[in-house]
Amino acid sequence: MRIAGAVRAGERVYLSGGNALRAEGAITGPGDAAAQTHAALDKLEASLKAAGGSLTNLTKLTTCIVDRGYRSDVYGVITERLPNVRPVSTGLVVAGLGRPELIVQIDADAAIPSKPVRYTRPYTFDSWHGQGFPWHGSMVVSTDDEFFVRGQTGSGLDHSGIVAKGRSLADAGAQADLALRNLALLLREAGSSMEEVCKITVYISDRAYRPAVYPMIGKHFGDVRPVSTGIVTTAFARPDILFEIDVVAIRSRDGKPHQRLRPYHSSAAKYGTESQKLDCKFCMIAVAGDQVILRGQTGMGLDEKLYGAGDAKAQAEQAMDNVETLLAEAGAGLDDVAKATVYVTESDFLPAVNETVLKRLSKAAPAFTTLVVKGLASPELLMEVDIVAVRKSRHR
Repeated sequence: MRIAGAVRAGERVYLSGGNALRAEGAITGPGDAAAQTHAALDKLEASLKAAGGSLTNLTKLTTCIVDRGYRSDVYGVITERLPNVRPVSTGLVVAGLGRPELIVQIDADAAIPSKPVRYTRPYTFDSWHGQGFPWHGSMVVSTDDEFFVRGQTGSGLDHSGIVAKGRSLADAGAQADLALRNLALLLREAGSSMEEVCKITVYISDRAYRPAVYPMIGKHFGDVRPVSTGIVTTAFARPDILFEIDVVAIRSRDGKPHQRLRPYHSSAAKYGTESQKLDCKFCMIAVAGDQVILRGQTGMGLDEKLYGAGDAKAQAEQAMDNVETLLAEAGAGLDDVAKATVYVTESDFLPAVNETVLKRLSKAAPAFTTLVVKGLASPELLMEVDIVAVRKSRHR
């Protein structure tokens, strides 16, 4: 199975997830979160160097740990290794990583632009929200092509803490509402808007929150129609967070809006065997310049039927059939894929799902990341794959 540590397309660098798994199969620093974080950053550094950059080109970190108790060690190392970098960040507690011995994985974005990046609302803390480690970053990192946004939660932009600290549906909806208001404000301050958002990744800590948070997404995005992926994660950076949203926002060119292909309304779509009344407008494909970004694909066929019930490998085959069809509709192919991210709901599913996905992407040799998550949009969905392609084979 061929994957790349980094795939560069213009200024953008797509990176495989960095972790402590060595090429020969051993794990660096078993049981040692700090050592594994150093190993993850070493891997990212080597990949960036091969692409013509360095750790200073990191724009976003999605840091996944298997237990919140590791945060202090993990983030202390990141701060040490990135003293003059202010990436945006998202912090997740996940159900598992590629191997049981892995404690941390860093899925990073990077850019090697011709002009210095711009920071919106940079910040520095001696102790991040009282969690015992220093942290510096920013809310948005902007290049001439893209806006990298910190994962938004129901926390005030003044770092005052989380609103609606209960566990009810109303609390989840209130957190989502504030997160999306913050997102719109930050994009405006950075010189962008919700209309430039191509993709959203929605994280919730309980699938039961979906009916509360998705109507808020529909309210704030209106007719924008981003592509979407929905993940149920084990926990977040703090126990009172119920919702977090990541976005991909790409600068439009010459006043032309991004293309949104195969539009649909979420209330008319099926997730597994049932519909969910979520009241959001989405699309299957977002095209921004040469980038083609797909909705997370599962065992749900494009005909709204579930294939491979109870069989993660069969669902992966269907997902990749969908990917091939959707890319073709956008003028791209499987060999144009720059980054693939695989989510599974059980670690036992990883070998077969990874093999299936990477076999279909054998000509592309993309950057690649895998995660074990608590759940997906419905219990019947066992895997999901996110795909970003760059048309005309501009990536290298």
